[in-house]
Amino acid sequence: MSEGPSSNSSNKDNNKIPNQITTKALTDSHKTTVYSSRGRKCQPRSHEIRKVLIDCATPLFSLYGFNAISVRDIEIVANMKRGVLIYHFKDKANFWRAVADSLFNVIDTQRRVRMSVLKDVSKLEGFAMLIRFNVRLAAEHPEFARFLTQETKNPSWRLEYLVENHLKSASKSLQKYVTSALNITNEDFAHWYYIMFTSSAGIFASGPECQLLFGFDSHQPEIIEAHSEMLVRLLMAPYKY
Repeated sequence: MSEGPSSNSSNKDNNKIPNQITTKALTDSHKTTVYSSRGRKCQPRSHEIRKVLIDCATPLFSLYGFNAISVRDIEIVANMKRGVLIYHFKDKANFWRAVADSLFNVIDTQRRVRMSVLKDVSKLEGFAMLIRFNVRLAAEHPEFARFLTQETKNPSWRLEYLVENHLKSASKSLQKYVTSALNITNEDFAHWYYIMFTSSAGIFASGPECQLLFGFDSHQPEIIEAHSEMLVRLLMAPYKY
């Protein structure tokens, strides 16, 4: 497997990241633990620096993709001096893996918790719970669907990494439950898988479009619940839930 592009990006230091991305990526807590280009403000621990870099890079990779964002872009958004990212992560490819692991670990942890309670309800009730859970998760983490959209369009070492380290294991556990609950084949599950996840995430990953088209913020709690209930009705209709 290729190690991916070199961290020596052709992007210039004066390349601009949209202001709204910078604002979202940096929080007040981040600003107290990072370096500025004019000198050291404090001496944060290594894990704090790594977390800031990962938190800042997640929306950048999700919106623009791996190749469009340079190492220096990330350092600028994180308000850190040149060379900090490579010092802590060795290269851009290894850093991307850390970002992917951080994002997927959050999702995987929540998914395992939900899957653990399914044994206490009927299979069809559990199926409806899975739908609601995935809608709420997509609303809480719209960057997850955006990140996948960036990486699943074309074959790459990054897609291979996601499939082997995150997507395959999660899909298999879900496949076992859904095929049993709905009495469908593994091939049918593949169709269900994409219908389920694209339907759950689209309205949230495309939030700005929804706002312009329909005039409301898709992340409002009542919208999230309405979307989850509509998806339950649509996907459960054949099973008379």
